[in-house]
Amino acid sequence: MADTLSDTASRDPISREPGRSRTPGVIVAANVALAGLSTVLSLAGLVGVTDPSAYIGTVLLVGTLLPSNLLRLGWFSRGRRTRALARLRKPLGISAGVWFVVHSVASVWEQFDLSLPLGPQFARTGIVLGLVSTLVFILMLATSTGRAQRTLGANWKRLHRLVWFAVPLSLAHALVTGGLEPPAILLYGGIMAFAVFEYRALRRRGTGGARTHLVPVGAGTLASALIYVVL
Repeated sequence: MADTLSDTASRDPISREPGRSRTPGVIVAANVALAGLSTVLSLAGLVGVTDPSAYIGTVLLVGTLLPSNLLRLGWFSRGRRTRALARLRKPLGISAGVWFVVHSVASVWEQFDLSLPLGPQFARTGIVLGLVSTLVFILMLATSTGRAQRTLGANWKRLHRLVWFAVPLSLAHALVTGGLEPPAILLYGGIMAFAVFEYRALRRRGTGGARTHLVPVGAGTLASALIYVVL
């Protein structure tokens, strides 16, 4: 789920920032270690991590998606904190994906009855919404490596825009299952609202790519409605 935010390197307002640091690697390593420990504790029955993992993933997702696109719009372009967060979009995105996978694993372990057939338990509306969203995040993680992106060529950026498709699905999953409290739900709603504001702002400027994020958000909203109606 690396650089799902930038359309082209030439348009990316942070791509020319000088210098490298160990911070991205530390962020990913810390989140992977903590997520792994949380999974082990969950499997051991010592703690419940279904809700905490969803919260952490949601916050990281917001940090992944919004700062770079705020810079793309020219907002807060002089703000050091915004630019610093934007430069960390790849490790934050990977970390978010890891936590969402942990959330899915923990949900099955903690809330499913493993002595009964799993098919009917997965066929519930809220679970299907969450499953589709998780599959998108797994796809993002699988194509976040340099080798995968070189293999995909320019298509990897189009593929990573599917993360915007997953946002409405995640929001619908939270609403149907009641698994998240209002603050997290507001964060998802905020990401969707940003896609609308971004579209309007870029349209007013006559800038290309105005629908880049709004279209997958709309498709995800439609998919969520269809899943809700069918199931």
